[in-house]
Amino acid sequence: MIESKAREELPKHVQHLRNDKFLRERIAPEQSDFYYLHLADLLAAIRAHASDREMVMLDFGAGGSPYRSLFPKADYRTADFGGATYEITAEGRTNAPDRTFDLVLSTQVLEHCRSPERYLEEARRVLKPGGRLLLSTHGLFEEHACPDDFYRWTADGLRGVLEQNGFVVHAVDRVTVGPRAAFHLLQSALSMPLLDGKPFLLRLLVRPLFRLLLARRFWNGLLDRLFPEYCVVKDARLPFSNTFVNVLADATVKQTD
Repeated sequence: MIESKAREELPKHVQHLRNDKFLRERIAPEQSDFYYLHLADLLAAIRAHASDREMVMLDFGAGGSPYRSLFPKADYRTADFGGATYEITAEGRTNAPDRTFDLVLSTQVLEHCRSPERYLEEARRVLKPGGRLLLSTHGLFEEHACPDDFYRWTADGLRGVLEQNGFVVHAVDRVTVGPRAAFHLLQSALSMPLLDGKPFLLRLLVRPLFRLLLARRFWNGLLDRLFPEYCVVKDARLPFSNTFVNVLADATVKQTD
């Protein structure tokens, strides 16, 4: 269920998800962008599953559908709170027909669902038998209401909730990992008003260091050169792979006898 106050705020959030800057940052991220590391790595993870085959697919919680161009031949349909092919109700249901889609794409939606089980049940309902779910959500990430924010996931936790809700999980990738995750979190923290109310001399001494660490184009470029293997990690044995910003699962509907 979506609370009435949160429901009233939805149009504002949906409009934000569809503005040009928001969409550009996701499909063409630049090293100077605030969320470059997390969005560039997420794009790489999703692009690895891109397809030019003909299929019927649903972007479930689509916003502005930033990844539509990665599936150029798909009959690309959307579900969201207004302005989409299918409307999502306050209960998390849609008016999409049963067993229709070859692929359901879900990017950064599950953490905003009060009932992840209900969301996954709906995804399973609209997928064809054996249909595929490609789902990303947050690992370590700051709280951000849109209009609500409920959950964070480990790789094993995401695998578990998918398996408990009728999916066979083929792979779970960690995205923005180790040193890339650490710097993403550091830059996010330094962007907060940490020095407000601190003594003047301390602010005078520390602010130049903050500005240096927030030179995003330089640091993001350096991390791209030094740690490309930490963009998307498939092997959890890689050092520091237990720290990650996003997690992406590739799953199919479990076949029943």
